[in-house]
Amino acid sequence: MGLKCLVIFYIFLLFRLDDAQIQQSNSANINQNLGTGDAGTLYTGTGTNLYYGVNLVPFGPEVGDHEVNPGLLTAGQTIDLHMYFPYYGGLYNYTTLSVNGYIGFATVLDQGPTINVGPDMTDWPRHEDPAMIAPYLCKQQIPQNLNPGMRAGVFYRLIMRQSLFGRQSGSNTNLGGSSSYSSSFFGSSANNVCPGTPDSYVRCDSQADNFLELMQQWLTEGVAGAAAFRADAALVVTWYNTASAISGRSDIDAGQLATYQVIWLTDKTARLSYVIMNYDRLGFDAADFRLNSRSGRCQALFNGGNHTGLVPVDPTQNFKNTPKVLAQRSGVPQMVRGRYMFRVDDVVRPAGCSNKTGGTYPMLIYPNIVNMLGEMTVDVNAICLDKSQTYILMIEQRQTATCTVLTSAIARCSLPKIYDWGTKTVYFQPQSGGANDEKAFVGYIYFVPPTLDPMRLDIGNVYDWFKNPLPYTTMPITWYPRNFTNPEASQRMDQLRINDDSLYSTQLGLYVVAYREYKDDNIKKFRPEHRVIARLATYSNKNTYEYRWKPQEERINLYQVEHWYMSDWERNHELFQYRFGYLKLAPVTSNTESNLDQLTGLVSHPISLHFLWTTNNPQFTTTTYANQDQAARTEFIKKKSLEMCHDWYDEDGAQWNFIRDTETNSSCPCIERQAIADIGRFMPHPRCSQAFRDITCTTSIGSRNCYMSSQNVMTTYAGDGRHFTSENTARFPTHYGQVCCYDDQGHLMQTSYQPVIKVTPDVPYNPGFPMRAYEFGTTPYMGQYEVPGLSAFHNDYMPYFLCCKFADFRCQMFYWRRPSSGCQEYQPPAYGEVMGAGTFNTIDNDKFVFNEPGVFNALYIPKTLATPEVKVQLRLERYPNRRVDFSLLGRYMSQQDLVQPTNATVVTGVVLEATGTDRVHVLSRKDTRRFRYRTSIIVGNILRYFDTMRIQRFRGVMVYVNNVERGQPEIYVVLEEAQIGIRVRESYAIDIDRLTDYQESMGMLNVAISVPPQYGVRPDGDKTREQELRQRYALPRVSGLFRPYPDQTSGSYSTTLTLNDVNSESIRQQIIANYRVQGSGEPGSEQNINSGNQYNLPTENMFTTSRDEDKKFEVFPEAYMKSGPIYKTAPKYETGAYRFVPVTGTVMNQRLQTCRDMQQSNTINMQPLQSSLTSEYGQTQCPDNPAAVIQDCGDSVPCLYDYYSLNAKILGLNVKNEWNVFTTDRFDASRQYNSCGVINIEYPEYLMKTSSLASAYMQGDVARFECFQSHWIKGVHEYKCGIVAEYNRPDVWRYEWNKGEQPWCRSREKENFLIWLSIVCGILGAILAIMFLFLCCWVVKQKKRAERRQFGGDVQSRRSSISRDNNKKYPVMESEPLNQDKRFDQDTYRDDDYYPPAKEYNPDTFGLKTSV
Repeated sequence: MGLKCLVIFYIFLLFRLDDAQIQQSNSANINQNLGTGDAGTLYTGTGTNLYYGVNLVPFGPEVGDHEVNPGLLTAGQTIDLHMYFPYYGGLYNYTTLSVNGYIGFATVLDQGPTINVGPDMTDWPRHEDPAMIAPYLCKQQIPQNLNPGMRAGVFYRLIMRQSLFGRQSGSNTNLGGSSSYSSSFFGSSANNVCPGTPDSYVRCDSQADNFLELMQQWLTEGVAGAAAFRADAALVVTWYNTASAISGRSDIDAGQLATYQVIWLTDKTARLSYVIMNYDRLGFDAADFRLNSRSGRCQALFNGGNHTGLVPVDPTQNFKNTPKVLAQRSGVPQMVRGRYMFRVDDVVRPAGCSNKTGGTYPMLIYPNIVNMLGEMTVDVNAICLDKSQTYILMIEQRQTATCTVLTSAIARCSLPKIYDWGTKTVYFQPQSGGANDEKAFVGYIYFVPPTLDPMRLDIGNVYDWFKNPLPYTTMPITWYPRNFTNPEASQRMDQLRINDDSLYSTQLGLYVVAYREYKDDNIKKFRPEHRVIARLATYSNKNTYEYRWKPQEERINLYQVEHWYMSDWERNHELFQYRFGYLKLAPVTSNTESNLDQLTGLVSHPISLHFLWTTNNPQFTTTTYANQDQAARTEFIKKKSLEMCHDWYDEDGAQWNFIRDTETNSSCPCIERQAIADIGRFMPHPRCSQAFRDITCTTSIGSRNCYMSSQNVMTTYAGDGRHFTSENTARFPTHYGQVCCYDDQGHLMQTSYQPVIKVTPDVPYNPGFPMRAYEFGTTPYMGQYEVPGLSAFHNDYMPYFLCCKFADFRCQMFYWRRPSSGCQEYQPPAYGEVMGAGTFNTIDNDKFVFNEPGVFNALYIPKTLATPEVKVQLRLERYPNRRVDFSLLGRYMSQQDLVQPTNATVVTGVVLEATGTDRVHVLSRKDTRRFRYRTSIIVGNILRYFDTMRIQRFRGVMVYVNNVERGQPEIYVVLEEAQIGIRVRESYAIDIDRLTDYQESMGMLNVAISVPPQYGVRPDGDKTREQELRQRYALPRVSGLFRPYPDQTSGSYSTTLTLNDVNSESIRQQIIANYRVQGSGEPGSEQNINSGNQYNLPTENMFTTSRDEDKKFEVFPEAYMKSGPIYKTAPKYETGAYRFVPVTGTVMNQRLQTCRDMQQSNTINMQPLQSSLTSEYGQTQCPDNPAAVIQDCGDSVPCLYDYYSLNAKILGLNVKNEWNVFTTDRFDASRQYNSCGVINIEYPEYLMKTSSLASAYMQGDVARFECFQSHWIKGVHEYKCGIVAEYNRPDVWRYEWNKGEQPWCRSREKENFLIWLSIVCGILGAILAIMFLFLCCWVVKQKKRAERRQFGGDVQSRRSSISRDNNKKYPVMESEPLNQDKRFDQDTYRDDDYYPPAKEYNPDTFGLKTSV
């Protein structure tokens, strides 16, 4: 009885409504539907509106909707969107609305009972596969014989924010008021129509702004991460009371009608877009008759079009049983039934929650890039939640995260510290376990180092924090208030909504977290320590409306600490053990003081802590901020930095001398061109590269470009170093890294020369230096030296600032511990590239042009004891004929004729992997999909984005993107253990925005590959000893399209590319037979190919298969992107006259000559048949301007071939330039440069190098040293690097500097003083020598005189005595004996060695003699 009364009342209301509409012609007032309120009033979706339904937004003429023209209901009415809406990788400013339940963007083939779309249901390109948003896709109709009390139709309107037209909400007079709705049925007043949009279905008034705000609230409560989205436009389409295509009056009267709605929202930059689907009533499952449902089954889906991918709205068994279940269930059950939400801009990601049972369902996680330090929260869309249960987020190989239920669709999970860099698979389940239907939800989170976290706290110019003195007393700090919620509000989420502003009202504390790596006596190891040492300030998180998207900006007072968490003794002693730290902004709660290690918030870039050394420090007390205090602070910091520099010097010296590993295994390239070509071992520095336009580093100011090792330094067993004990041993990674910086001439900058070049702190000369802790960390990222970024700052970067920036005259001490490489052990890689239409320069210097569609093994290296297995494959496709006019589709041309292939093939995809690494795909996107991203990077079956993080590390693989040009057109992929790298450029990385003739890029890839020397490939092409060396050193056989002739013994060093090398049949057949993956070529192309696989080359097509660990992600829509070709052609273009026929160089040259003669011929009046044949030949065989091809290309074979076959001047000129640059760079990069290393200069006071930046390390270099004008040069001041051969072994030589004393300087004053001193001393010495000589002579003379005097006196005395004795008579007596003792004169000393003894006088004898 109650139901009957309700029906009667409803019919009565409809009659009243009909009467009111009849009276509208006599009245200016618009009567509204009963129960709806005023026209345009936003509906909350939770009431009991009889007209709109419980979950629909207002629609119909009263709110400005237009109705699809009845004559276009089936085919669809195309409307203008007046701005671009992104959808599934494309940009659309139009759409087609059809009664068949879809918003389409192409022609839909509706032949037969079922509308087939998607990769599995269509034969594209023979038939259409249109892109569409289909809330309920099946054959439907608008009933023509409804009873008078019912209405039906397809209604639409476009809503745009007023700010898009330069005005704010309500800024115009009478805009958005009730008086503006004064139009008739399906009409609108002129002031409601937005400027520049002549269609009256466009609304941009204040009510439009309110509507968009409401949609944002809906998205915020149902979609994880939608709070960061700001809706600026929305398309609302409502299918009202549609019936199945084969339904009669009885079916309609039985209520078998459908009412549903789509709301498509986007922002003004056309980067993000979301879709909300509302199902009010679904009365049929298919277009079949009387619920038979055997044909014309209804579907709810998103189709990317052209076999891009298809995503169902509800991939559950219940939906397969009956699609009508969509109106009974919901993706946001806390809001209303029948509502589903999706993110649809690049690929479709389901949002809200799902009741998926079994299998795999992708979760939506925001943010999915998380700091590895953890202590953050992420929002998750997965299973529909029950607040009575506890849910956990299980992280692969790590601990779990506890989750809090916010709504039935969103859970918020608190992540622990996850010391890892890369992707971790996560699973969302109830903690109780449960059945299989609770284990279907799989997602991924990318953990990043704090130095690369895109969501880190903004603290202004980071390098201002590393200056002494600090340039400012206050520093800026910026964050988005919606990133923080009140921690206490999580206990009462049942009383709050996510949009409630009070949820974001909280106090935030700015904490200083210090970092060090210290000895833990408990575990007997060194480990990292994060310690909260102070709180600088407290801020109120602003939660007003304008701060939903606006950042909050505050200032940090550097010399004011709100609270210390260190005692006075700790600030005096332990504070200086922490070389650096970082800031953390976290909510302040009642238990914050007791749980400082559990702060949840945002962290900043690492900063120096020297500003805290003088704040409330007992060693330094200040009371004012006068200039003298600032000077005192500076001097105190210099003093402490000096002490800390010495401590580091002693600490680092006690550790292993890692330079022997870095220089031996990762010596720097001798010139910059080698660093550019060595993709597998070196990469541009993330902060010091002008090529990537990142020049924000201060540790290498003055260098043009810096490069760092792209993986940890790999080393091997060395043994005692005197024998070949390291052969046949596996390489293993260390935790060291190498950094090489180059000057304007491309030469290495050396740390040994820094003291003689860097005169003042402002001189731009700061060479790169090796690092004990590799900046990107070392797996497993959980110990000393292994925390990415933080370990590098602790062990390398911060000591540089302490010794070279803060302290005086200690920079050379730092460089003694971190000397730069001298490239003495560097060996160049083998470097090759494929460009344009199949122009190859292989890694061993073979040159040819090869064209053939299919998937080819580009490089295969089998696994050995020392090297891993490496697989690289290329996909070559026939390039489409760009002469085809797409506007002829549907009039003179069918769908299958849109893509007409040429006889030239281009690279459209590359895939690579090695032993134990993830599989990486780099693909060019399909036509009309290259607006925002020109390429797709898929790692492990997951599409990766590099908008905010252009360097990403995965398992054994590093991928980084050069984002100088829009659309990520330049990608680098490095296999870390194998040290093999590739560089992929889409369409030569051209700036397409500057080309007015091109709406999007050309869709072809250039692939360069670098192979290090440990694989035995000589870059000069010399293969004469290939087999011998391979057997002697157990080298692997390197083969593939980049090295097609590994067993050839002849060399190809001096060969050039000629016309005979263009699609030479001998080259083609050998490459096709050996390297094409079977089943990847055109039909019939493999009938005569030998199926043997002598060298066990891979037969797996890595584009269509997946690794076992990646198969769970095949349900993600990006799986379709990698498997299929981007230029798929209809079957008729693969057989018969359209089959691929390679064009040789001779044929191409003949055709160009013929076409040019035809173009320049003056013959007009030809015979009819001759004219027809000439015209046909020119259309099918000639480019548009053959004379320009010959003139612009000259003798460049790549240019001639690409210009001719692709019929594009820009492609021909670009391949010409690319080829010339590549050959020149390859010649320089593959040379072996001989190096003597650097000259170590000790304490070079007042010494300078001439010229300062000249090369001084390679063979032939001359290093000359001079002194400043106040000093004189001493020592050997000129050195030359040359060859030194062994004298006895002339076949053994080395390169070294000439020997000599180290140069040094002496001041001129001291030199002059020493000169005068030497002169005076010389004169004095001469005088003293003369005096000494005179004295000696005088002494000798006196001696002689004394002797003569003594001898003369004795004789005279004797004579007188004899004369006296002559008068006496002596008796004859016996004479004295002859051996008497020697007698000496008492006055004169005589040396017997020089003076013989004086003969004694015998008076007896004398008397006898005289008597005779």
